[in-house]
Amino acid sequence: MKRSDFSLSQLRTTIDDQKAEWHPDETEISTMPREQQLMRLGVQLKDDELRLISQFKLETPTPWKDLKFKALKTPVGLPAAIDWRDHQSADWTTPIRDQESCGSCVAFGTIAALEALLKIRIYQNAGTAVDLSEAHLLFCGGGSCNGWHMDNACNYLKGNGVPPESCFPYSRGLAVRRCDTCSDWGSRIDHTKIKGWSNTKDVAEMKRRLVENGPQITGMAVYRDFMNYAGGVYQYVQGDLLGYHCVAVVGYDDSAQCWICKNSWGTGWGEAHGGERGWFRIKYGQCGIDNVFGMWDMEVAMQATSGYASYLLVDYSFTAGARYLWAYSEDQWRYAPLTDGQVQGIAKVLMEAGRVYVWWDGSNITQVRAIK
Repeated sequence: MKRSDFSLSQLRTTIDDQKAEWHPDETEISTMPREQQLMRLGVQLKDDELRLISQFKLETPTPWKDLKFKALKTPVGLPAAIDWRDHQSADWTTPIRDQESCGSCVAFGTIAALEALLKIRIYQNAGTAVDLSEAHLLFCGGGSCNGWHMDNACNYLKGNGVPPESCFPYSRGLAVRRCDTCSDWGSRIDHTKIKGWSNTKDVAEMKRRLVENGPQITGMAVYRDFMNYAGGVYQYVQGDLLGYHCVAVVGYDDSAQCWICKNSWGTGWGEAHGGERGWFRIKYGQCGIDNVFGMWDMEVAMQATSGYASYLLVDYSFTAGARYLWAYSEDQWRYAPLTDGQVQGIAKVLMEAGRVYVWWDGSNITQVRAIK
């Protein structure tokens, strides 16, 4: 379909005819000139992604009405839905941001996931304010407004971390388009230097990571009709391919058969949540999320804390073969697995100790020191 043939009224008719589950409207993105729309994308593809794009025909997608859609069920043990915008009556995400006319979506999608992970895993407080510098990640990490890749962004975070937005505001980044960060940024990275990352294209594993860790990063193909998305569960109905984009995935919903995502196109586009537009839901199997890109999972590094143990227990199960050291400190039981060889020795040391000092990372004991 030529761009001149594309109209909102025709899109609405096509959506109705195909019984698609979303509604379009004029948005700040749909009314932009095409060249500005293209600047809102920015994933630089790898060879294996190019091969998969060809295999799954993302350049010439199948309209929704012609797809043979098979419902995906969540594996046993996982909930049928999770949404980190409303989990345990709290919003663990951060506000919608705007990448503006720069192919910086990789930095924004990565930072969006990282900010939420820090609130969930490190601070364990949905109310903690977290605002990290997308400009630092992009321009100091080796990316540019011409695009980047999720592997590169995650590798930079693993090696360096990233400072807060105040260190290198995005507006200044757009003005200079080079690394112009604060001189003391290395002392301001807090917990943003991640322990590691991995990518999976296994849908069950994607869901498990969303539940057990938190928001993820993904890539997707973007078509002309997506520019008019204003709510509902998106699936492609018409329009040409514009390019590839990076977003954060904040949940899934099996009842609607969709992923729940955070975009970086400002609040003049997308579905509203909590009074703020900029979000979207997208059907499983659409736009290469499930089979071309998969999801990137980051492991944030908790700072080990410590304290004296009030109570100690060596748990030795003859039937299950489980051996654990338990320590009660700071109003919580924490544990560490023991080998058979460690059980007798550590029991003797603990019995002879006057006090025991423990270090922990979450619920896991990382170090024990016995004091006589």
